[in-house]
Amino acid sequence: MWGTEMEAQISNLLLMRAKLQSGAPVSVSEISSAIRFAKQNDYQKIILTSNAETLDFYGYFYLNTPDVVSPINSDAFLGELASRFTEVEISRLVIQDSIEGYSKDLSPINRYVVEMDPESGWQEELFSWYDQEHLPGLASVPGCIAATRCINLDHSPFSIAFYDLTSPEVLGCEPWLKIRYTTWSDRVRPHFTNVKRTMLNLI
Repeated sequence: MWGTEMEAQISNLLLMRAKLQSGAPVSVSEISSAIRFAKQNDYQKIILTSNAETLDFYGYFYLNTPDVVSPINSDAFLGELASRFTEVEISRLVIQDSIEGYSKDLSPINRYVVEMDPESGWQEELFSWYDQEHLPGLASVPGCIAATRCINLDHSPFSIAFYDLTSPEVLGCEPWLKIRYTTWSDRVRPHFTNVKRTMLNLI
């Protein structure tokens, strides 16, 4: 499913997935400010997110121009800031679809991320479901600012969808649940493997 041809694909952004050091004397806002200062001239846009309970830290670094990028060494990427994290992975992402949401004029508070690997033989239908029904359906929900689906060229889970939201409560509203529990969704969702769902706060 994920062969050596992935190496030559054009990337749109880098994703840093990491865990914050527990009990660190430096706050996540200070760490984020340091990352932005170090990287601000290298990328078109930087979005940093975290979850205080799970210590997850996801950073999104959007390339100025989509390009073929060599695999990224996390220690070289972070430099002295590497000591603030554990379990760091820097991945190259290819954006497959990006849709403005119903609430596109509002500012996001949260980014909800769903990561998974399709079960063998289910990739084509799962990606069709995402592109034809699920992603546009969730984008149309009040409180959703944008919906994006990406492919990770480097690390599993390889399928990543994320939703910029006005609040975590959007996930429990009736329009969101209506899209989430369609007949097509019920058929394909059991064929997600290696699933991770994370609610993150924008920093």
